[in-house]
Amino acid sequence: MTRWSTSLTATAVAELLAVVRRRKPEIVEAPAELIGEGISTLTYGLSSSSGEWVLRVSRQHPEPWTWRGGRGHEVELLAELRRRGLPVPAEAEVIEQVDGRPAAILERRVIGAPLSADQVRDDHELTMTIAAILDRLHGFEVDDAIRRGVPQDDPVAEFRQALDVVDLADDGLRRRVESAIIVLERRARLRVLCHRDFRVDHLIIGADGGLAGLLDLGEVGIDDPAVDLAFLHGELGAEKVAEICAAMKTADAGLAEAARVVYSLWPLLELAPGGETWGDPATARGRLEALV
Repeated sequence: MTRWSTSLTATAVAELLAVVRRRKPEIVEAPAELIGEGISTLTYGLSSSSGEWVLRVSRQHPEPWTWRGGRGHEVELLAELRRRGLPVPAEAEVIEQVDGRPAAILERRVIGAPLSADQVRDDHELTMTIAAILDRLHGFEVDDAIRRGVPQDDPVAEFRQALDVVDLADDGLRRRVESAIIVLERRARLRVLCHRDFRVDHLIIGADGGLAGLLDLGEVGIDDPAVDLAFLHGELGAEKVAEICAAMKTADAGLAEAARVVYSLWPLLELAPGGETWGDPATARGRLEALV
């Protein structure tokens, strides 16, 4: 039983596995093991004589991924990011697609355990490693990413739209939210390739203690670099984010503060009708008042 509904059937999984094994005969004849699931993806683990693989499938299968324009750019982008030294999954290839949009992708499995916030707080080297990964990601040429079909995002527009429809019923809070949005408006030209879901547990630590992988790039886009640091702000706190920013070569002078602002405004998106549901809308107003 999965946490979210899916149209993917057992028969469809078996058919996808047959395609995979025709391409990779070394993959063993065994049922696929569900090892992960997200809002839009189900991930299955596969074994072979040459190592472990994962098959990621659209939860709306046979429909492809459609969120943010689909993932037509993903396979080539992963290969280029690996070439530039980022530890993203290797040997990705499309197994099934519809009208040029992937519905299933096969890639090498990253072996290890998710990084924890406590590990980062206690290990200066991990802090420096995270800074280096963000530098490589944010240093990717924006024009190149756009040519590959990576979507472009505008966090200011999202916050403005939410503010227009949310009844805050408190002029003081509305003024504070408005001031926070203005901070981000001043950064309008600061756009880089962002992970956009840069959480600690999307970083995988290998058996040797080194960073083995950066996962879940389904939200990747051209955005304010503060968006990536905002996730870390929520997990690690302002002091650690400031330390990461200080170690980054690509960081601008206002990055740490902008990360705090983005993090503080996220509850506003939960309050908007039909808005974000990954948080807790019942507590969103209280969190907005406390953070802004």
